[in-house]
Amino acid sequence: MRILLLLIACAQLWAADELTVYELLAPSTHSFDIIYDVTAAREGSPYLFNPIREGSVASKERVIDRASGKPLVWEIVDGRTAKASGFGPKGGPDDAHYLRVKLLKPVPAGAETRIRIYKTYTDPPSYYEKDNGFVFDRLLGVKRNVVVLPKGYELIGSASPAIVSTDADGRIRVSFLNDRDDQLPVRIIGRKLQ
Repeated sequence: MRILLLLIACAQLWAADELTVYELLAPSTHSFDIIYDVTAAREGSPYLFNPIREGSVASKERVIDRASGKPLVWEIVDGRTAKASGFGPKGGPDDAHYLRVKLLKPVPAGAETRIRIYKTYTDPPSYYEKDNGFVFDRLLGVKRNVVVLPKGYELIGSASPAIVSTDADGRIRVSFLNDRDDQLPVRIIGRKLQ
């Protein structure tokens, strides 16, 4: 029983390390920058696989090892290639797409490798202009998420409970904690300041 509780505690710590920051660009672009902190914990794995959402177009990808700051090599692979590596996702369609990140070294026993992924997504169905403002409507699966509104916009609605704060540059930050076992439906409505 103690081992099971220890494993659960470790899994919660690793999940607590995950954080995604969405910096919304001008609504007319339908684009947002993403900074994703994630931990690779599968012993012996030389890779980390990050799914690219269907319908999203990824660009400007860059990945670093958080311990050393060194850039990591990455490439886009399909689901079949990811599964064939033996370290990729077990399920999922063969035509799915993943960012396959080569770690500096395989994950050692009892350890982890922390990385940071930078990318820009363009996704008109989930981020679009509406009524002199915007709607950001997306399912978020990571436990901790922050959405930073574009400069010059105010928050007028959030369908999920959130903590709202203001950055030093005046942009609004909306923080979400996903305490569910599935994805958190997030719908944020913003309005351009006059």
